[in-house]
This record gives sequence, structure tokens and C-alpha cells, in this order.
Amino acid sequence: MKKFYLVLICFTYITSFNSQIIYNWQNSTEGWVIGGDCNLTAQTDAMAMRLFSSNALMRSGNLSANLGVNGSDYNSVEITVKNPTSGSGVARLFIYPPGTNSDTCYYTFPVDTAMSGFSTYTISLDSMPSGGLSSPYDGPIGRFGLRAPWGGMNFDTIFWKKMVISNTNQVIDSSEVTFRVDMNQVTDSFTNPEVNSTFNSWCGNCNAMSDSDGDNIWDVTVSLPTGDTIEYKFSADSWSIQETNDPTGSCTNGDPNYTNRVLVIPSNDTILTDVCWGSCDSCSSVIGIENDELNSFRIYPNPSSNFLNISSNVEISNFIIFNLFGKVILQDSVNTALFKINVSTFSNGPYFIYLKDLKSSTFKKFIINN
Repeated sequence: MKKFYLVLICFTYITSFNSQIIYNWQNSTEGWVIGGDCNLTAQTDAMAMRLFSSNALMRSGNLSANLGVNGSDYNSVEITVKNPTSGSGVARLFIYPPGTNSDTCYYTFPVDTAMSGFSTYTISLDSMPSGGLSSPYDGPIGRFGLRAPWGGMNFDTIFWKKMVISNTNQVIDSSEVTFRVDMNQVTDSFTNPEVNSTFNSWCGNCNAMSDSDGDNIWDVTVSLPTGDTIEYKFSADSWSIQETNDPTGSCTNGDPNYTNRVLVIPSNDTILTDVCWGSCDSCSSVIGIENDELNSFRIYPNPSSNFLNISSNVEISNFIIFNLFGKVILQDSVNTALFKINVSTFSNGPYFIYLKDLKSSTFKKFIINN
């Protein structure tokens, strides 16, 4: 398929109609709350539901939660669970309209018992509910609920890993999107960058990147539903390090607390332009200036903590210091070949200094390490 290069712009997050609803309970409770006779604990592999009776129940949010979808939009639910208990193993999926703890209907589904690993079970929402209605539910869905497999005893634990609600009759167009990040200016040690996103439930190293030509520009290609709006960010080594994005950046969501990149999946296979770690721009354009003939200057010590010394064979007319996002931190006219800059108040991290003489200009990276 024909490929296009895409420049990112900022979009408001929109949930696509009839897109999958996914609860990934690895390292998270995903907003699920106790419905009765249990407690819920996020664990690495799955959410642990500790039972206080055989009626243990959890719901996908409190009374104010509302998924804003209809039963007619979906026809399948897949649930991945581990049931170590030895009871009957019959579990229930409840459907709640908005604003109530009274279910409209429920579906029963048998689960294996005395399990040492996880299994996935499918519930057809096109089928007749086990209770509450005499026909498939097509009204509004505010929340879902799950009752533990029947027969669990006090202090038994059920492990819920994943739940996917989807429409298997819907034809979803998809595009191959190649994400690319330039790691040349990353000062932290790393082994393998990765893309973490809403499309992989921020799972860590699910979409690890590669650098086949050794230029330290890493990439990974992912098939994603056309028209979906995703949020994502680059990290490395299963979140050992992660980029810090600028909420005012053109490619981000504008959230100052959880600043992620935003992308609407295009209708064609797309190779995104490579971006600098922590920036919406390429590393070559983060500063927005060009190297030229001024190559004889020295900058020391580097890393620095108090003063940065600059020496050159030619007179420097002025300098500008930028942070990693291209923001001007300090600038001044100097008209000398030897001077020093007080950097004691700078935050730790990488910076760039732009130097200009009468005929040319250049820039160089330096590190602050207080």
C-alpha cells in the first residue's frame, strides 16, 4: 500500500463509535469498584478479587460512571480469568443502565475450576440473557458487573486479567502506522525504546522499537483502526525511563499532568516523521538554527554545575541557550572571544547553546548536573 509521511497536529480526544471497550487489569483496577463481598487489588499479572462469600461482585465504576453506549452496538464479550477455586465455576456478567445498581439483565458463563493459568471465555450478547430479560438487551449501558465463579469460599482469590467488549460483525479498516523516535539526545542509559499508548493499555514493552541501521532513530509499525484517536508517549525498557512532553506542544493533548502525544489514525499506511525524544519536532529542528563555519570554540566544563566557560578563535557577538524543547532560557550580547555563563540556577538536564559571530553561527549540546 502507498505510504505517506504525516506531520502531527493536536486533536481533542474522541472515542470512536463502536470501537472496542477494553479493560486490561494488569497493574491496574481500571476503575472497577467493589459491588459486594470482596476487595480488589491491582497486581502485576491481573487484578486480584479476594472473596468474602460466593456472591462476590465488582462493577466497572461507581454510580456516576456511564459508558455512553448501547447494547445493540456490541455483540461479544471476552473475559480472561484464572479461577483457582473448586466450586461450580459459574460466573455472571451483569449489564447496568446508567445511574443504578439494579442490573437490567445478566449472562452466565462457565469457568474452569482449580486453574493454575489463565483462560479466555466468550459471551455472546446476541444470545438470550440468563436472567432479567426475554430478549437481548439493546438499551443504554452505563456499567458492567462481574460476579466471581460460584462456589468460592471466604478468602479465596479470583484473578481477572482482561475484558474486551466488541462488535464482531463490524468491519474495521486499519492502517499500518510506523512510529519513529530519535534517541540521539537522550542522556539516560537505555536498551530498548518502546511506544506506550491507549491502544496497548500502556503495557510497557508490548510495542518495542528497533534500530536496524544503527542511526539511533528507532521505529515500530503497528496496525491500528482507521479514524481512532490515540494518545501515546515514548519510553524505554518497560517504563524505566519516559519522555517528558510539553503540554503546549502541537502534537500533545495539552494536559499539564499527563502530557501525551495525540494522533488520529489516517486512512492510509503512514510513516510518521521522526521526532526528538520529548519534542514534537525532529532533533535537527529543535533549536531551529544551522551549523556553519564557527567550529573552533570550546565549551567547558561539560557537564557543568556553576559556570560554563566559552572560548573561541573569533569574537562571538551573542549567544542563546535553549532547553530540549527549544525554549529560550538565556540570551545575551557579548562581543568577545572568551567569556563565562552562570548556570548555577539551571535545572539538571541537556541544553543547547547557539553562538554567532559576524559571518556564521553554530550550536553545541551541554549538560547541567548540579
